[in-house]
Amino acid sequence: MQQNQTKLPVITKELLDALDELFPEKTPEINMEPKEMYFRIGQRSVVRFLHEKLKQQSENIMEDVYVPATKT
Repeated sequence: MQQNQTKLPVITKELLDALDELFPEKTPEINMEPKEMYFRIGQRSVVRFLHEKLKQQSENIMEDVYVPATKT
């Protein structure tokens, strides 16, 4: 699957902590309807995607910093 290359705003650890609490990584209930199971899997997939983007942002932090040129 090819990921969209749209530049995202800065993702914070605080945001991901809140999303992890709201949409925790957990095994679906045995009596859960497939539709509900797929919905929750999709929610968690987005959180995992954002975790990966935060990791990439942290690794590439200097690439995104704008330093204006100084006049001499």
